[in-house]
Amino acid sequence: MENRNYEQGYRSALTKLEKRRFRTEFCQKSAWKGISLTFFTAASIYFALWACFYVINGEINWIVSVILMMVTLIFITRQMRALENIVHFGSHNNFFSRQSRNDLMTNALAAWPMLQDVRQYRKFHATHHGDYGSHDDPCKERLQRIGAGPIEINNNWQLIYAILLWMPAYVREFYNEVKSSNQQAAIFLIWHSVVIFSMGFVISWSLAAFCVGAWIVAMFGILPFLRSIAEFSEHDYELGNTVRETTFNNLGLLDHLLLHPAGDAWHALHHLHPTVPWWNQGAAHRFLMERDEAYRQAHHRDSLLQDIAFLPSSNDEIGTEDQSGEPKFAV
Repeated sequence: MENRNYEQGYRSALTKLEKRRFRTEFCQKSAWKGISLTFFTAASIYFALWACFYVINGEINWIVSVILMMVTLIFITRQMRALENIVHFGSHNNFFSRQSRNDLMTNALAAWPMLQDVRQYRKFHATHHGDYGSHDDPCKERLQRIGAGPIEINNNWQLIYAILLWMPAYVREFYNEVKSSNQQAAIFLIWHSVVIFSMGFVISWSLAAFCVGAWIVAMFGILPFLRSIAEFSEHDYELGNTVRETTFNNLGLLDHLLLHPAGDAWHALHHLHPTVPWWNQGAAHRFLMERDEAYRQAHHRDSLLQDIAFLPSSNDEIGTEDQSGEPKFAV
């Protein structure tokens, strides 16, 4: 099989003046925005756990406690997913132009608590962009290694079952790609130990233990499932032979709320304009949709079910059906 990179398949229709305005308004780095938004995201995890802990330890119905705990776990998993998105954008130096400062902020606020290191992440992610679609593309090859090649899935339950089957291999391959090592594991433990021991001394050890348990369940139990759905919805390599033809903006409400919470919902935008920081993704998307006909021809999906379970196969357009009347899916 021929091993070559996919072409971009996109030539902006913006005028020179519009391109200059686009770069000025949407491609500027901001240490203040990056640091403040990331700090708020990380801090909100512990605030949510603190609030949940004190509510469920009050005199409330056990059913309410269970529901509150489930909602809290979903929320903190969502925020963890946001931190992973921020590591991704941090690998593109969204915080600072100076890479050493950018990497320190990305690591301290987002990567280290998520068992990652932005420098290691950048190595494989740069290959994903530079060798997109070839056998050297780590994201494409990961799908093959875990057994998620071109297959047909006709409903959400079949997709969920397939993802559960892939999950052990997927988790192993993900942490292999982000190059988690013993050193990173040690940094991960130190980061969390500082936070947990500070919480124990200042507030309570019961709260600290509660946070440890909830973090473990969310990060290693729920997050891999959400991450896998999110990543499977970003590309369909069988759909074409260019970046534009095989990459998707996933713009459904639950995509923004749960699966791609920090800019990654506009994944086609990111591949076509990778210098746009995550906090400007939505505004940049609207600008291009109004002025750039070539960008409007990219794939934009507004339905969560369509995003996840009804991705088109290489021979189908979005929303078409097979002879049985069921929408088709291909990873």
